Amino acid sequence: MSDGRESFLQVMRSVYERYLVGVPGVSEVWLIRHADSYTGLEDYQGDPRDPSLSDKGKAQASLLADRLSGVPLHAVWSSGAQRAQQTAAAVAARHDLRVHTDPRLREVRTNWDDGRPSELKPHGVYPFPEPEKEVAERMRAAVAAAVAATPATGDGPSRVAVVAHDSALVILLGSLMNLGWGQLDMILPLTSVSVLAVKDERMVVRSIGDATHLASAPSDVV
Repeated sequence: MSDGRESFLQVMRSVYERYLVGVPGVSEVWLIRHADSYTGLEDYQGDPRDPSLSDKGKAQASLLADRLSGVPLHAVWSSGAQRAQQTAAAVAARHDLRVHTDPRLREVRTNWDDGRPSELKPHGVYPFPEPEKEVAERMRAAVAAAVAATPATGDGPSRVAVVAHDSALVILLGSLMNLGWGQLDMILPLTSVSVLAVKDERMVVRSIGDATHLASAPSDVV
């Protein structure tokens, strides 16, 4: 019986180690989709490809910041887009942190970005001119760089918030779970949080698309 118990425990330890559970030196990355910038876009006077947060988005970002105010964050990173920068700034302000920018965190390049017309592709068909593999690689490299730039703490994991964009985040999360486009079949909720555990070259998905901070918000904010 004792031999069987030890074998079982060894398997459990190996499984936990594989998925970075209870392993020393693990960092957390909280991947956040930006807040709303699309409500009222038809009246927006700036570049429609880089809008600022709407009033709805500002309310969402405030609720996100409330939720994360009690979470020990050690760095905040963002793409260069206004909607991501403004969402990141709301979070960073609660922690007296500045927002770092990495252009690799941008949204997937579209036909519109290339000056070409675009249309909705059939469900499951990859719709972007930027190759899926290249998106996953640049996003993974940006996350790894953010972790490397954030020193470990003595009282727990280093924890980095990264604000980016729906399709780029879905591609990254899918790639880490060996899923191609259309297999992780979802749109991430605005201001949702997905958590990665990271150590060295290993990245493990712990949760996806949590937006419970919006659960009690008025209907015009969700």
